[in-house]
Amino acid sequence: MLLPRASAIIAAAGSGRRFVHASGAGGGPPKVLADLAGRPVLAHVLEAFARVAAVAEIVVAVPEGRLAWAHEALAGPWRDGCRLMFVAGGTERTDSVARALEATDRSTELVAIHDGARPLIRPAVIEEALRTAVECGAAVVGRPVDHTVKAVAEDGRVIETVPRRALWLAQTPQVFRREILSQAYARRKDVVGRVTDDSQLVEALGQTVRMVRGDTANLKITTPEDLRACEALLAAGWPFEP
Repeated sequence: MLLPRASAIIAAAGSGRRFVHASGAGGGPPKVLADLAGRPVLAHVLEAFARVAAVAEIVVAVPEGRLAWAHEALAGPWRDGCRLMFVAGGTERTDSVARALEATDRSTELVAIHDGARPLIRPAVIEEALRTAVECGAAVVGRPVDHTVKAVAEDGRVIETVPRRALWLAQTPQVFRREILSQAYARRKDVVGRVTDDSQLVEALGQTVRMVRGDTANLKITTPEDLRACEALLAAGWPFEP
């Protein structure tokens, strides 16, 4: 299938409050700028998306105070024909994505949204998510839950063992036809409760969303242990492709 042109939005404006850098609380850079195998975490993300031919542009939402750094450290010819730009993110993740969406090229048919703290995404998985979004309008990369899941009360008591047969862990990228995502973001204030991913906004429209199987290695860096796990995978030769 010949994929239509796509815009990639990288959400990298979070404060990373749960990420305590090895140099001490508040002593290191945000997690997306932390060193991973000699390069910032965010550089690995940009490289993965730049390797996907259908991606015509990458728009990165970074903390407002890091715009100059991003331009200096990351702006460059990642791939001929792939535009790279940076925008200042907002207070909430959805605010950052909304700003980045506003900055994208309106002529692209698909929009892929990815967490800047997921550096080990494989280009092949990105392409599969794009293909699925072409077919059904919305796609989410994820993994089936393969651990036993317990519902637990505040005092630590196990309430029940939750059947896991239909449970998946959502990852990113999450890919949507542009018109669907634009409509979802225009109505995001109507969604009750905390919004934790973009698919949630699209689901609120009644739109079908299909899961695309991703990799366990597509983990989100939240703690220093996650960063070390990514380093170990890269040192072992990730992605493990023939």
